[in-house]
Amino acid sequence: MNLHSMRGNNLWGSFTRTISVTLTVAGLMLAAITANAACGSRSGTGPSAAASLAILSNSTAAEGGHGNSIAGLWHVTFTMTDGTFYYESYDTWHSDGTEWESANLTPIAGNICEGVWKKSGSAIHLNHVGWSFDNGGNAIGPFRQIEDILVGGNGNSYHGTFDFKQYDFNGNVTQEVTGTMTATRITPN
Repeated sequence: MNLHSMRGNNLWGSFTRTISVTLTVAGLMLAAITANAACGSRSGTGPSAAASLAILSNSTAAEGGHGNSIAGLWHVTFTMTDGTFYYESYDTWHSDGTEWESANLTPIAGNICEGVWKKSGSAIHLNHVGWSFDNGGNAIGPFRQIEDILVGGNGNSYHGTFDFKQYDFNGNVTQEVTGTMTATRITPN
């Protein structure tokens, strides 16, 4: 066997081992999750994930001077009407009327979603949409989350209500969750 053949076999062996490990880890992750709605349904993420989001945002939220602008990056906590923790996220509001959210939900089920918002007086209305997936990564339908928000705390906090609706591909509501949310602004310092 020449040097070129030996190098090729070593590379091929490393490649197949890497693929095998990657597929095993992915399979274990899929087996451990249940169906989730992206940016709206909470399952399989424990308090440790919530605590890590809070640590990052609380260390930077002390700055002021934002007025009542919603534009910026926020740490948001969602609570269901019965007081049960629902999920939390980092939410970016853009001055052009668009919004983007990264929820602390599993990426396999979907954790990125977006929306459009408008301001009316001191209130902000958000129409937030995305896709939900089962534990195999197959789309189960779209969702819509309506939020009504008031900015307070010198522009460093907001609170409001949400109404999350999961739909199947025929437009039928398969799940609805309502509740409240509170948010703290994340600043550059």
